[in-house]
Amino acid sequence: MTPLYIDVHIIHSAPYSNLNRDRQGAPKTATYGGVPRPRLSSQHGRRHSRTHMEEALGSRAVRTRGTPLAVAKRLTAAGWDETTALAAAQMLILAADIKGLGLSDAGGTNALLFLPETAFDSLAEIANSRRDALSKAAGAAAKAIAEARAKAEAQKAESDDTEDADADHEEEGEAAETGPLAAAYKKIPAADRKQLQAAVLEVFRQRNASIAAYGRMLANEAGSTVAGAVQMAHSLATHAGPSQIDFFSAVDDLIQDAGEETGAGHMGDQRYTSATFYRYATLNVRELIGNLDGDADTAQQVIEAFLRAFPLAVMPAKASGTAPHTVPHLIHIAVRTDRPVNLVGAFETPIPATTHGYVPASLEALNAHAAAHSRMLGTSRIADHAHVTLSDIEFPALGDRVDAVDDLISRTLGTITKHTS
Repeated sequence: MTPLYIDVHIIHSAPYSNLNRDRQGAPKTATYGGVPRPRLSSQHGRRHSRTHMEEALGSRAVRTRGTPLAVAKRLTAAGWDETTALAAAQMLILAADIKGLGLSDAGGTNALLFLPETAFDSLAEIANSRRDALSKAAGAAAKAIAEARAKAEAQKAESDDTEDADADHEEEGEAAETGPLAAAYKKIPAADRKQLQAAVLEVFRQRNASIAAYGRMLANEAGSTVAGAVQMAHSLATHAGPSQIDFFSAVDDLIQDAGEETGAGHMGDQRYTSATFYRYATLNVRELIGNLDGDADTAQQVIEAFLRAFPLAVMPAKASGTAPHTVPHLIHIAVRTDRPVNLVGAFETPIPATTHGYVPASLEALNAHAAAHSRMLGTSRIADHAHVTLSDIEFPALGDRVDAVDDLISRTLGTITKHTS
């Protein structure tokens, strides 16, 4: 079957802001072409485009360590007592019997699970359908846990009050939380445990549009792993640029009202940047349709939602103080039948600063680089390409110019329909 990819290329000017922070709260950066540049991580872009897409589709996937807690909440609403509900929900995680997946001290899982939002209801239904067996096991586990805690507290009270001793008893207490659960669960008849495992794994393997598009990896459980149809690059500034320091102060209103003192109630500094970014993502249409079990109609809906979400999703970090709500200067979409093509090489030589800013030269560089690719690779594998832009200048290497984002998306969807019908 002929490959089919949708490449999305964006030139986007962001104002003085901090759209994506590192551990120190400073704007993220990367070195490319030998110079440091502002950067927006691919994880950041995937998160915002995914949630924007989910809102449009009305179907959400949840990445969380709190699956047992969410399931327990549903069981409590169904009449279970809280302690038994949580223990039963945790036993469902143990029932999956996935190497490396266990429970954390906080009551959730020790790893993030990425599941359709409906999965919590499905897991609660599994627990309700086997309430007698799980309640009995959960009660035994709760009793054993209480005894283990009491023993640990007694030992702690008798021990020397040293950091080493405290650490030893703390470790014993933590280990005691999971042991009784596992021991009690194993007392459930083997046939019932096997049915529980099959039911839980079936839920873990569920996928919706969001998971089909963005993928999922659950170590040691191949049936739950989904190769995402969307690949997204880190967004890089087309030019060199350092972060900038903003000193700020906050007035204490009561002190000012009293007129007794002058000066700030608080002072500090924050880091910001302003940049023109090249953003790129590609969507494997064949992969998406396969992830949706051949449902081409749903795939079309996902593609449309993604083509709106990736260019237009709001990135709200520090938005209250910067309001960085710009739209891209250019969106270029190419439908290819060979392979994805990232055009970031247009900016390996950084765009120099001029009195015209960075946008005009960035647009010209992208157009020139696309033309070079067309000369080198030919155009026979480009099923269609077009662009929409705020600029008055023509960019022939980027395909036809259309007037609006809606027109660009409709044209792309029409091309995909021709190749998938």
